[in-house]
Amino acid sequence: MSDTAVGDAVERVLKPIQQFTRGWMLSRSTAEYGVGLGFASGEDFWICGRAGVLGECRADVAAAGLAFIAPEVVARAWDSLPSGMTHSQVADEYAGRCTEWGRTALAGFDRGDMQRLDALGRRVAAAAPPALGSLFAGWRAMPMPMPDDVGSRVALTTQVLREMRGAAHIVAIQSCGLTPLDAVLASPAAPPRSGPGWAEHLGWTAPFRDPEEVRQARLQAELVTSAILAPYFGILSGAELDEFTELVVTTRGSLDM
Repeated sequence: MSDTAVGDAVERVLKPIQQFTRGWMLSRSTAEYGVGLGFASGEDFWICGRAGVLGECRADVAAAGLAFIAPEVVARAWDSLPSGMTHSQVADEYAGRCTEWGRTALAGFDRGDMQRLDALGRRVAAAAPPALGSLFAGWRAMPMPMPDDVGSRVALTTQVLREMRGAAHIVAIQSCGLTPLDAVLASPAAPPRSGPGWAEHLGWTAPFRDPEEVRQARLQAELVTSAILAPYFGILSGAELDEFTELVVTTRGSLDM
């Protein structure tokens, strides 16, 4: 398969994969579960749950892995664990929200299709080196559900791929001379996931630069992100990559979220 075809496939699957994970990351039930554990908010559970795969590290290490959330916000959440819990335990609980969502939300999908989505996605994730990014490596190392728990496996695999894309994007923005805040401000995503309002949502504090100052570099960072990921998706044959892309896109399109 040509580099262009692989690049096109990468572009097609990245947004649906991000949307897949929002089905459980941004749900009210996940936030309420975190509060039930003793967190002050669902946002704190989100931060510690995602970065908890790093283990008992310093808050600035967690902030480095998350990148696009203001370090002060990460530190506040990181240092406010519920009594008796470790960061690794929070990651386990967070992964449980992921797999429980998959078990329920994907129950009505063709089992064979879900098995293929999981298997092909895992091959892509396995092709990348752990040096790509710490959160990606940590999530890839999380225990997989049993083989017969197909929906849970798909949910966790898409979460690993989400963090894989995030890791590549952190590298890409820096290679293009951008800061994480620049990337948030000039994000090509539609509002509200871009601009000063989105930066404030992620904990950054005004005044901000004009996003137009870095617009072109930000668009270039998207291309670099895809270029970083292309070799790992390229381990699939042309037919397999077409199959994986179709499964990701059609499955996401059939989910009501």
